[in-house]
Amino acid sequence: MDRRVKVTIAGSGIQNWSQSLASQYNQLYAEGLGAGYVEIGSLNSIGAAITSIVSVPLGWTVERYGVKIVILLGLACSILSASIYALAGDWWILIPAIILSSISMRIINPLTDVIFISCTRSDRSGTVMGLSRVVWGILNVFAPMTAAMIVTKFGGINARGIRPLYIIQILLAAFVFLFLASKLQPLPAHANRDGDRLGSGVSSMVQDFRELFKGEEGLKRWIVLRLIRQFGMSIAMPFTALWMVNSKGADPYILGVMGSAAAMVSTLLQIPAGRLADRIGRKKVFFLLRPLTYLGTILMILAPRPEYLVLVGLLGAVGMRGGAGGVSFTPFITMHWEMVPGEKRGRWFGVEGLIGIATIPATILGGVLWQYGFMREVLLIPIVLEVLVVIPLLMTIPDTLGRNER
Repeated sequence: MDRRVKVTIAGSGIQNWSQSLASQYNQLYAEGLGAGYVEIGSLNSIGAAITSIVSVPLGWTVERYGVKIVILLGLACSILSASIYALAGDWWILIPAIILSSISMRIINPLTDVIFISCTRSDRSGTVMGLSRVVWGILNVFAPMTAAMIVTKFGGINARGIRPLYIIQILLAAFVFLFLASKLQPLPAHANRDGDRLGSGVSSMVQDFRELFKGEEGLKRWIVLRLIRQFGMSIAMPFTALWMVNSKGADPYILGVMGSAAAMVSTLLQIPAGRLADRIGRKKVFFLLRPLTYLGTILMILAPRPEYLVLVGLLGAVGMRGGAGGVSFTPFITMHWEMVPGEKRGRWFGVEGLIGIATIPATILGGVLWQYGFMREVLLIPIVLEVLVVIPLLMTIPDTLGRNER
């Protein structure tokens, strides 16, 4: 593997672990600071709105100044966000923290995948994407139980008990910032070869993004597909943890075992799924694994006791990381970055961020439905949209295996 891939896997693995510590508790933390269901949905909408606004300029910046600088910017946002979380005394103080966190995730997660795709041959990119998730998964196996012990020690599922998780995030994000600043080298020239000719100003930016769609088969349909999928996922995502705690009686240790089980299964399946995607195509592996998420979501809704949520962790569910069904995201995101050649990925990164616009109405709608008692419906809407719209549309888009050979 290219040295850039190794450094990125290591640095983003630590950052991913620090984010996993609190991922199941963010909405519970907001609730503990006094936020209602509509406010929780609105907080996510605010973050999505800001990231959509800055996404296109960020994509343009990637092609002008390189991936490394923008990733370091994302880590700086992560440090500031965790600091605000740690100091917050009321739910509305979380607004700037969620904005910064959304920008950070918008930058770091996609751009690490850009590095993997840009520095790897097409017939190996699925495997490398899977390998990265294995490394992260091994680390993440320990995150949920570590978080459970910390939360329990400091007072349980409330603002006081959750707050120490954000202090740990500050320290780890600062370490990763220094590590990548000193170790990560620029991407290969081919990944940014349009950067030197990119002009300046709004008109130049618009022209550069117009060129993105020239000669790219299925790209517009892919954007429509992503918008619909993002809308469905965003309706349910802020409320999954609330469902498990408030409706199913999960405590920190149930959440911890569930998260660890999800991470272990995901770790075991990532490389086989990546290899299979490099052999038979990205779409087929996605179609094979994604239904497990639907099954896990239904089990999460019907679970008679909290202990059944461990099985949900093994299968995966809407709004949670990992599990067997969650592995379907690896071939899906591999296909996403292969939809355009390397020299267009900075602009594609910018356009992809606009997909977050779908989050704005979705999370507010989810909060309103949740407040009026339509909790099961909120959790099922993503499945209905995927089965009836997303999957049929994906069938019409050519697979990307072998499309972008180096």
